[in-house]
Amino acid sequence: MKIKNEIIIVFDGFCILCNNYTSWLSKNNPDKNIYFTNFESKYIKDKYPKLKLGNTVIVINEKNDILTKSKAIKYCINYIRINIIIKSIINITPNFIIDIFYDLIAKNRYRLFGKNDSCQVPKNINDKNILF
Repeated sequence: MKIKNEIIIVFDGFCILCNNYTSWLSKNNPDKNIYFTNFESKYIKDKYPKLKLGNTVIVINEKNDILTKSKAIKYCINYIRINIIIKSIINITPNFIIDIFYDLIAKNRYRLFGKNDSCQVPKNINDKNILF
């Protein structure tokens, strides 16, 4: 299943913040070319068995490059509807600065935002955009 500019986002299905982030991305992706899966999915276990749950969301682009943290965020915002000023600020901010904040939030995400009892996929994502 490859389409032009396909993006796969691998997220922590236990993390409430991660689930909300994927919902927001799905809602703001007009081309519906972002696909979602989590680290527990058969899709990841079969195609990317070395990927393991960590403190980052992972983006797999159309070239099969694996992007994490600031690189993943910057890549995703090019495919969603977002305020141009916010997009510009994110794009010009050095990766190491974004990564500092990313790491701080990621390491404390369960304590700050909560954790689901089981690995989940947000309900408002179109079934055609879920890879399991």
